[in-house]
Amino acid sequence: MIVKPFIPKRTTTSTSSPTDLARRKTHKLEMSSSYSSTATTKPSFARGATCVLGGCFAHLILGTMYCWGNFLSYAPTSLRFWDGLPHPGITPDAIQILPAALIALNIGMPIGAKLNKKLGPRITTLIGCILMVLGTYLASYQTRLMPFMMFYSVLSGLGVGMGYSTPMIAGWSWFPERKGLINGLTLFGFGFGAFIFNKVGTGLAQSGMAWGLMIRKISYMYAAVSFFGSMLIKANPPVEECEVNEDLAVATRAGDEEFCEVPSATFKQAITSKRFAILWLIGLMAFTPGLTILGIYKRFGMANPAAAIANDGLLSTIGGLGAITSGLGRIFWGDIVDRVGFQKGYNAQTILQLLFMVMLPFTTYSPALFGTAICAALSCYGGSIAMYVTCSAQTFGVKNAGEIYSVLFSALALASVVGAKLVIGLLGKVGWGGIFGVLASMCALNVGLLGLFKKETSKKAVWE
Repeated sequence: MIVKPFIPKRTTTSTSSPTDLARRKTHKLEMSSSYSSTATTKPSFARGATCVLGGCFAHLILGTMYCWGNFLSYAPTSLRFWDGLPHPGITPDAIQILPAALIALNIGMPIGAKLNKKLGPRITTLIGCILMVLGTYLASYQTRLMPFMMFYSVLSGLGVGMGYSTPMIAGWSWFPERKGLINGLTLFGFGFGAFIFNKVGTGLAQSGMAWGLMIRKISYMYAAVSFFGSMLIKANPPVEECEVNEDLAVATRAGDEEFCEVPSATFKQAITSKRFAILWLIGLMAFTPGLTILGIYKRFGMANPAAAIANDGLLSTIGGLGAITSGLGRIFWGDIVDRVGFQKGYNAQTILQLLFMVMLPFTTYSPALFGTAICAALSCYGGSIAMYVTCSAQTFGVKNAGEIYSVLFSALALASVVGAKLVIGLLGKVGWGGIFGVLASMCALNVGLLGLFKKETSKKAVWE
């Protein structure tokens, strides 16, 4: 295992004065009394489950940023290229909408982490959702790509980043021993939202609704769902600071039991460590294939008009199903990492992703086979995110998890840019087979990086 398991809370007298010990004992009795009416498994589980459900609803809206791969096919010509003019046969500049949104998301994450400590997860998530909805709404009035990107990518992306990690951190406080599963359940909404609103957007567009009105109607739906979800989020108050190491450890309550988390790294200790650098590279290699598939699955499917999969309705359905499997993959692989550990889980997911990258170019003759490959690849991508969040908390602790993960998450933002540039720069030279070959090579490289990470985490860190 790469981290120590949860340990029972214990006291130490080596550096504590009698006065300090008495103060702590009194504080513990006061805390126990304050929890006397609620410290049973059933109420805590119910409230914790409600918190996780709220996080899932919030992520249902935050995850609609992945609808762009489908929405792009309905965007007017003026929003496809920087100059607003049609360029048949050329990859549209608007393919960079999602990468730009992910960069903004990465900028918003540390802001959300700081607000979470001051305002709590409910208000922080609500603020993030408001910005996301506002950006979508204002973008609906734009007629050129640059201002559209400023609202749809930058403002909305900042909101997504601010609200991204706070529901998961709140969920950990209720179920500290099942971080992987909590991450998976919360992030399920991030994938499932794309399925729902891909269908909604396609239905509105095919009904003849104008582009701007379609986006505005969708933003109204975003507002209603995200407000409801945000109101359900509430963290479980910590019992008290752990006496094992008051500066680094955090205590929490799950049901009628108390847990003491393993020591946490400071922000500086984490981001300057070798294990952080390796984990960041693992994320870059893991996320690029999945994000590239999200951005180009429809274009790849329509590349050959004579292919069996060259049908807009079919590809929209496959994209929606892929969003579901991406969400289910987050739950499945999140639970797997709790059970077998990060190394075994991530290695298995990486090898499967490699196989699907190799397989995809040969599936265009069969809608069923193509759909299966796309859905399976996106399931692995969703699972890689859930396991990545969990590994970050396990490796560096939970006290500064938001700030640390906000920097680690930059691997995903860069992966989106790499994927988009890869397609724009290499498609004409190596074809689709070459693109998928490069993505498969990234998966193969990740197997080696995971070996390095295992070796590094076998050593004791300065904060442990």
